[in-house]
Amino acid sequence: MNRNRLTLLALLLYLHSDAQINLGGTPLRWQSAALPEPSTVVLPRLDVAKAFKEDTENQGQHRFAAPIAADLSFENAGNWTQLPNGDRVWQCALQAPGALGLVLLFDQFNLPEGSRFYAFTPNQTQVFGAYSAQSCSPNGKFTIGVLKGETTLLEYYEPVSVKQAGKIHLFRADYAYDQQALQEGAEALVNFGLSLPCNVNVNCPAGANWQTEKKGVARILMVFSNGSGWCSGSLVANTGGTYDPYFLTAHHCQLIGQNPSFELWRFDFDYEAVGCSNPATEPQPRSVLGCERISYRTETDFMLLKTNPIPINYGVYFNGWNRSTSPAARTTFIHHPVGDIKKISVDTQAAVLHPETINWTGIFGISPVNTHWRVIPDIGIYQAGSSGSPLFDPNKRIVGQLHGGNANPANECLIVNSFWGRFDLSWSQGSSPQSRLKEWLDPNNLGSQTQNGYQQVAPNGFPVSGNIKTFWDVPLAGVQVYLNGSALDTVVTDTAGNFTFPFVPAGGSYSITARRDSNALNGVSTFDLVLISKHVLGIQALDSPWKIIAADANRSNSVTSFDIVESRKLLLGINTVYASSPSWRFYPAFITFSNPQQPFGNPLPEQIAISNLQGAYTNANFKAVKVGDVNVTANPNE
Repeated sequence: MNRNRLTLLALLLYLHSDAQINLGGTPLRWQSAALPEPSTVVLPRLDVAKAFKEDTENQGQHRFAAPIAADLSFENAGNWTQLPNGDRVWQCALQAPGALGLVLLFDQFNLPEGSRFYAFTPNQTQVFGAYSAQSCSPNGKFTIGVLKGETTLLEYYEPVSVKQAGKIHLFRADYAYDQQALQEGAEALVNFGLSLPCNVNVNCPAGANWQTEKKGVARILMVFSNGSGWCSGSLVANTGGTYDPYFLTAHHCQLIGQNPSFELWRFDFDYEAVGCSNPATEPQPRSVLGCERISYRTETDFMLLKTNPIPINYGVYFNGWNRSTSPAARTTFIHHPVGDIKKISVDTQAAVLHPETINWTGIFGISPVNTHWRVIPDIGIYQAGSSGSPLFDPNKRIVGQLHGGNANPANECLIVNSFWGRFDLSWSQGSSPQSRLKEWLDPNNLGSQTQNGYQQVAPNGFPVSGNIKTFWDVPLAGVQVYLNGSALDTVVTDTAGNFTFPFVPAGGSYSITARRDSNALNGVSTFDLVLISKHVLGIQALDSPWKIIAADANRSNSVTSFDIVESRKLLLGINTVYASSPSWRFYPAFITFSNPQQPFGNPLPEQIAISNLQGAYTNANFKAVKVGDVNVTANPNE
């Protein structure tokens, strides 16, 4: 297989509810050296020679990963540690000798409220999670990955208040071996940062006018009985204007492996760079797990899926379509090459109706004449994994989806051809609703030739937003912010300390709370103990009500020698966390103190209450207090 050419199938080389809500945050493993080393489960080593042989015998079903059996749960693997406050932590190291990366597949994944689950690499370059009760699927299925390297660490935190323990079962791991990379001594092309540099990030100038439409495009991590793979695709609008999550991609995507497990397919939205440059760290997508196949047809290589429900706060876009029989005057496509972050490509020339058959070889068949548009991009390219991406006309409506093509054998950055299954033929040429689009995208039989795209919004909803800073006015990132009431949601503050719940239904009453429990020792030193002692003894009072609150380590609404004991235990390594308090506490920024030396005169609120929401609420601001730190030396980034 020659690395200096694209195969005819855009995904040929790389195989690689239910919202997978990712709360962010930091595993306890990275915060506390007091946690014991996790026990290790060694997974079977993949027989790579056998995998190569299977690939040779199944031309067109090449993969970057092959399955290895697993049987791992809280009961039969890992080790538990009880924390001083009664909470407990389970840790386990997974090792798959020789693997370039792992995809973790669970047939049971049930987490109780308040618990958190992480999967991360030992070098701290990748972390998936925190996953919580809100992340779980009703059917218990779950997909995590790709985690690079042969070792993955798992961590589960469970508070003492949990009445029903969590339950997980890892039944399979997909072992990345990427036959092409191994043969050439290159790094495995399994996802982030590994597409060719001639791809163009969607937030570069070429994508400036596509910031709405990109919200409908996602990458698909596909799971088959013989491995995992990448494709691209888009949510697609219907003439009823509803939010039915129909998702258009390529028919051949379901053929790239054997026996697709649609309940484990994952759709990653917003997986993109913030700006034009490639980021140093991997962005966190907004994911949905699971789908059902609605219709497909070989001749135009389309497949219509229906994903599991998409949370309103994702703010996705349902892209419009045009079923004109005339070639578009110019075209644009948005895609995820080799599972990498979102890219954009542009052809400034008119699409061409391809008048010949296309032989895709093997199980992928032959496309009849005049069933595809031919496009040669001037800006950007495409690669394996871009298959199924939407082709847009000048009015930003879908006119096809990517089937495949080829590049110059001497230069992969020079596309010779790309072929796109025609949307207009996919609309009605199938013999039944299961082989065409019209019944699903025109439910009221309006006969529309075009359909504009539309945003998913909450009816009569408003944004609720705010900012979190330390009481000494430094932004605090990575804080989990919870919205409770008739709408439930969780977001995480950005590097500026900002957070937004984009669509909160009007008329409801809500409470907003914040939590971050990381690195309890951050900012705590013997000097803090000296200052607190002087305050307790009346020698020198702390000069701020916020510092007095910080000194209350045992959360008794007073500052006594018992608080000094709590912080001393932390400094001596007797405890790794505060027994009665998270490491940070958060209070509404509007709090005032009638007597700054007695801030505990009335119970301090730790939530912001909103009654009968009737408009945008933009001042849900909090002040953060680092427990035990009274000389404000805590680093908000730790």
